[in-house]
Amino acid sequence: MIGYTAVGLGVTGFVVGLTLRFRALLFFVGLVLIAAIVYSIDAGFGFLRTLVNIMTAETLLQLGYFFGVAARTIFLRNGLWSAL
Repeated sequence: MIGYTAVGLGVTGFVVGLTLRFRALLFFVGLVLIAAIVYSIDAGFGFLRTLVNIMTAETLLQLGYFFGVAARTIFLRNGLWSAL
């Protein structure tokens, strides 16, 4: 189940980076932060495991965002953005 969540966070970050600006990333970072805290409390994690859970979720989202921004830059430079 966690693997699907990780893939979902990466894809969400990629789509946000591909289509939206930095302010949208801030909204999703806050949303993922709240979701990770709620999940950690529900699962009964301690402080350190909760911290690792939050850092992992945020890292996956931000890496996906970075790759989305990089893909958008490549598409714009090569004139492929209008084809999408």
